[in-house]
Amino acid sequence: MSLENVSFEQRDELANLAKSLADNPATRKEFLRMTQRINPDMVIPELQLEDYTESKVNAAEKRVMQLENKLHEKEIREQLDRKRRALKDSGIAQTDDDVQAIEKIMLEQGITSHDTAAQHWEWMKQAATPTPTGYNPNMINKFDLSKYWKNPQGAARNEAATALQEIRNQGRRPIGL
Repeated sequence: MSLENVSFEQRDELANLAKSLADNPATRKEFLRMTQRINPDMVIPELQLEDYTESKVNAAEKRVMQLENKLHEKEIREQLDRKRRALKDSGIAQTDDDVQAIEKIMLEQGITSHDTAAQHWEWMKQAATPTPTGYNPNMINKFDLSKYWKNPQGAARNEAATALQEIRNQGRRPIGL
């Protein structure tokens, strides 16, 4: 680009414009970056210093974040170890296999608390009380079924009326009545 066909007034205007852009703090960095983009061999210490400082600050921030993440991970591991030891100390879990079983339940059931998972694990270990097999013939002998054979509806009404009368005679009302 040549300035041969430009008048002195136009040159002065261009020079004033460039100076005002370079002197204004709001436009100085962009002006210097555009200048360096047009003339890449030009050394501009202000931009080089800023780029160098920014790269070093970013690298330091990255290292600090990595250290914070490692510290946070270490704290989480220590907290997990404390919870595992607490399960063993309380007697709920006897071995490491028991702790692994409890943590497996946590993952499968979506339980976030070791204590809740341990309770669930304890309940799972307990055997259910067996249901009695067969029937008790003595229970049948308590009821007189002869009136039910003769008139089932009448016998049912009489039994219900007897039960209702017993409830009324007690003086207290049971829940729900």
